[in-house]
Amino acid sequence: MKSLRRNRSGLIYVWVVCFFAIVLYSIVWFVLGWPAMMTIQAVEDAYTFTGPAATTVDLVKTVIAWHPLIFIFGMIIWALVNSHKREYVSYQEG
Repeated sequence: MKSLRRNRSGLIYVWVVCFFAIVLYSIVWFVLGWPAMMTIQAVEDAYTFTGPAATTVDLVKTVIAWHPLIFIFGMIIWALVNSHKREYVSYQEG
């Protein structure tokens, strides 16, 4: 409990960085994800993909759609790991 009191600013920093990273990423995804999906849809409408090409296009669409959830999950894991990390000792006391 003593290290939590000493390391509270580091704990707050980790969760604030996590929150702002998720917010910033979601804004960037909304700005860039929809045009990417519309471009993929326009290319699909203009051309006919069969076999491996159709599978690749579906995979790219799925990755673009699921990427925010993967990022959020990764950021939460990062924040949990770093918030439970012991503090760094740079010198010996006493």
